[in-house]
Amino acid sequence: MDQKQTYGRPHPGKSVKVSYTGTAGTTSALPETCDAVRVVATTDCFIEIGLNPTAVADTGLYLPALVPEYFQCPPNAKVSAIQVSAGGTIYCTPM
Repeated sequence: MDQKQTYGRPHPGKSVKVSYTGTAGTTSALPETCDAVRVVATTDCFIEIGLNPTAVADTGLYLPALVPEYFQCPPNAKVSAIQVSAGGTIYCTPM
């Protein structure tokens, strides 16, 4: 059986979450040593990643529900999300 590997190594105890609705929710800053982030959302949403992001419906990066994605990010980045049609929560794990 082939082994699958994830991008990077998770930072134990450093995961953050934030709720979003029709108004964007934004996480606190990820660790300075982080160069990537794993993002999972409980509902379909649009996200933005950066130092001061604000997700915008229909123009942000579409993230389907319950599909983990890995993104490169700058140190101290934040993740912002806004709903497609229902509010939810994003879970972000620094890598």
